[in-house]
Amino acid sequence: MKNNSIKVSFWKNLFFLLGAFSLIEFASCDDGMKDVIYKTSNVQVVDEFLEDQKNNVSDFLAIIDKADYRGMLHAYGTYTCFIPTNDALRVYFNETRASLETLTKEQAEEIIGLHIVNDTLSTNAFVDGRLPSPSISGQYLTVRTQVDETNGEVYLELNRQARILQKNILLGNGYVHVIDKILESAKKTLAETIENLPDEKYSFIKGLVKETEFDKVLSRTDAIFTFFLQSNKVYEDLGINSKNALLQRLKENTPEVTTDAELLLNYVKYHCVPDRKYVTDLMATSTTPTYDSKQVLAFSMNKEVLLINDFKVGKIIEIGIPIDRNSEWTDLTCANGVIHEIEGQIEIRSRKAYRIYWDIAEQPEIKALKTFRKSGSPAVVFKQDELSEMTWGGKNTPTVTYYCDTYTSDGKTQYVYSDHLEFRLDTNVMQWLELKTPLLVEGNYKIWICWRRMQAITFRSIFKQDGEEDQVLPTVFDMSAYMPLYYTDDTKKNVDYDKMEQEGWKQYNAKTIINVFNSRLVGTIRVVATGRHTLRFEALGGSKAPGNAWDMIQFIPVDEDQVWPMVAANGDLIYKGTPGCQIYPDDGSKCVVEEPEPVQ
Repeated sequence: MKNNSIKVSFWKNLFFLLGAFSLIEFASCDDGMKDVIYKTSNVQVVDEFLEDQKNNVSDFLAIIDKADYRGMLHAYGTYTCFIPTNDALRVYFNETRASLETLTKEQAEEIIGLHIVNDTLSTNAFVDGRLPSPSISGQYLTVRTQVDETNGEVYLELNRQARILQKNILLGNGYVHVIDKILESAKKTLAETIENLPDEKYSFIKGLVKETEFDKVLSRTDAIFTFFLQSNKVYEDLGINSKNALLQRLKENTPEVTTDAELLLNYVKYHCVPDRKYVTDLMATSTTPTYDSKQVLAFSMNKEVLLINDFKVGKIIEIGIPIDRNSEWTDLTCANGVIHEIEGQIEIRSRKAYRIYWDIAEQPEIKALKTFRKSGSPAVVFKQDELSEMTWGGKNTPTVTYYCDTYTSDGKTQYVYSDHLEFRLDTNVMQWLELKTPLLVEGNYKIWICWRRMQAITFRSIFKQDGEEDQVLPTVFDMSAYMPLYYTDDTKKNVDYDKMEQEGWKQYNAKTIINVFNSRLVGTIRVVATGRHTLRFEALGGSKAPGNAWDMIQFIPVDEDQVWPMVAANGDLIYKGTPGCQIYPDDGSKCVVEEPEPVQ
């Protein structure tokens, strides 16, 4: 016991001495750093670059000091700074009749806040439009490529105000780009900007904004909007040369609206959406609601062209309206929003709900595969965040796998287009999964899940719309179940589709009826606003690997036939009464087609 006490005492004393030395050393370090701003290396940082007189930007440092930002720009960080030249600063003070001495700290903070971005952005990250990250004031800056008319030189213009003179000066804590003017926040509201548009180009839309008193909305400074601008030429090309001509067109598109005032107001409101959305934002948007309305605008890309309301689904064929990205009025920042010019007419239309047979393998990243819909190709596994329109969460690294099978004559691989997705809904693996739906027109739909029977799993389905309560669908079922088959007589040649539908089942494959290719009704949804929404699945139990094979999801209006048409393996819609020999794939049987009797 004595030896143990000696050992304990020794270690206690040693630790005490080490601790004392550490405190002395720490105190020494602390004293050496007193009144010094710590810097991680000897590489020049932003404020040091500004101090250097030969760079011709030193005057801006005085505004930085007045705003108390020197410490930030001297320390480690990831900044992008747009710094005006000394000449630019002198011009600014002359034009504003201000001076550094009369500038308040708040005014200095406002100026600096617009010139610094809390991100490292070289011009390689610039695209025409807004920058990827906002300034530290919270406002986005815009950039566009311009050509100098005097010498043909191509340059970058920042915020419609300044020219970038020197770019990509890499320092220890970020980039500096030198500009020829000081940046100022937009002062005019949307209403003021529209009012000041040239009459020879925009008098028609200006008149509508005034007449409907929507300019009062666009004057608000407590809200932010995006407004889509149409030129006089757009109206002229459509033969709309007067307000009455426009009203006639609007009455045809929305006959349920009976008053002229409401028609015009609805039309103008349809050109306005909440929030400030630059082209970059719209490119990542599928739909967005319009002002004070259940109506939405849909956005899609066709190569490099951003289109509004490009509908080519089901029975709806509407040619999309491009946003004119070359217009001086596109991506134009206002005090309370942003403006874009469009190359055609956007208007509210009464659309009828139509059926959607959705092959859920039609995900953008899957469609981009070289092996997409090539039978027999190797499976492709997608991890979380690798599919832009499918998201999921859970444990143990859940994945989604794309397969494209070879069709077999026994019907056991009769997936539509021969492809499908496999994923394992499981409370211990993929606990939930959400899919962005195709465009759904306002109306009531029955939702059918179409799959190939494999593993046991139960789940619930939820339909989600922005601004609306979630719709939890009533049917929970086991995906390992065999589909019950009913026949109209003992010969078992004629399927009783009505009885199957009454029990919430149906055959969806047109060629071969088999009880492992199933379609189950999960419930009825109400689509409040035309657009793309979200369908969510939540696991309610465990399952076995690899999960289940999902083929299609069908959205069928409640007042339409839920069974016909069915779908062939090549995607053809097959209507009731079609002989089997006319359904893909060709089974080698001879198909007798009745010839019409000659007309006498």
